[in-house]
Amino acid sequence: MLKKKFLLVVLLLSSVLSAWGQRADVREEVLANPLRSYGNDFPYPTEIYRQTPAPKGYKAFYLSHYGRHGSRYYWEASLYKRIDSLLTSAHNKGILTEAGEAFFQEFSAIKPELTVGVTELTPLGYSQHVRIAKTMYESFPDIFKKGGHVEAFSSLEGRCIVSMAAFCQSLSAQNRKLDIYQRASKGTLNAVVPDARENPTRWSVTPDEFPVQGEPSVSKSSAAGKKAFVDKYFKEGALGNREAWAIQSALNTFYTTLPSIGHEGMMGEPYSVEEMYSRWEVANAGSYRHYWTRRFLAVPIVEDILERADAVISGKSTEIADLRFGHDSYLAPLNILLGLDGSFTVPENPDDFKYVYQNYNTCMAGNIQLIFYKNAADDVLVKALLCGREVTLPLPGDQAPYYKWSDFLKYYRALCQSARENKTR
Repeated sequence: MLKKKFLLVVLLLSSVLSAWGQRADVREEVLANPLRSYGNDFPYPTEIYRQTPAPKGYKAFYLSHYGRHGSRYYWEASLYKRIDSLLTSAHNKGILTEAGEAFFQEFSAIKPELTVGVTELTPLGYSQHVRIAKTMYESFPDIFKKGGHVEAFSSLEGRCIVSMAAFCQSLSAQNRKLDIYQRASKGTLNAVVPDARENPTRWSVTPDEFPVQGEPSVSKSSAAGKKAFVDKYFKEGALGNREAWAIQSALNTFYTTLPSIGHEGMMGEPYSVEEMYSRWEVANAGSYRHYWTRRFLAVPIVEDILERADAVISGKSTEIADLRFGHDSYLAPLNILLGLDGSFTVPENPDDFKYVYQNYNTCMAGNIQLIFYKNAADDVLVKALLCGREVTLPLPGDQAPYYKWSDFLKYYRALCQSARENKTR
């Protein structure tokens, strides 16, 4: 009963504190860069955001990070096999439009590349991490300029290991005094992929019920765009409704991966900007619903963040940065469990989901950075960045985006403890 009361207090506190942290410029962000409508497939943004100066007397001294691997080929071969089968069959039947035939020829030309590359990091994915590491170094010189020990750990997937290597090599290129230790080990899986089968202390959760029913109002206008997408490549009347919807899903999934693999434009422009936005809002609501019900999957990651930061602050550790490299399926629950920009508390109106959660922040190479500052009296503050942009936390915010470490530690330690205790009930 006490645990349930605690979670209720957390939800109420989050609701009160996050209301002012919700964003109002989401539509403008998507329209300014329609690739954001690709959600999790969005390649990492190139913007470098302005940082709010730290309160007087505070300097950065430690950084804790969780990042997704960079741009990659699709994560399983079945998509490429499905597209190949669809296009080959339609070509043989003569039911492809002129645009469909052009797409078929281009796809056939790159098929060997796709077959070999499946799951792997692309050159763009590598360069994303090089750039993020350089930006991190330049943004927080007080942490890195004197050198020091950095710990980096990755999931066991090759694309994450190579992402980690790119990031760490870039950091090292900025300052040879940095001592960087990289690991892809079963012993650190709790910090990156807690429910991995290889994890000896595997943590798993049962998704709970999403508290709000319904879809965003734009969902009513997105169906026409789906039909137009299929009609671009397949002759009118050649497909039944059920077959058309299945094909549309496969084509759209492939379409949104094209910028990451260096073939943007090979399918033309099947959507208007407005269609891209409305489709994004519907897909974003689905992403939010899915990951919110799995938010407690990130509990071991938050615990690792707290433990390592506390060790540094108490003087038990000399690390200046901890870097984690994993996947979107953990970055998104971490975003929500931390309550970034109010994402922990679900808005009552589905049209408002987009203001607290944007799936393009779980993009290729997407990341969360927690920057720690202290003054001469060793008072510690924390700031959170989501893909380089300052975000709010569900904590007392008189110095936002800077928050007291004592509030941060107390809040998230209690949240994680409550989640563990409720799981064992």
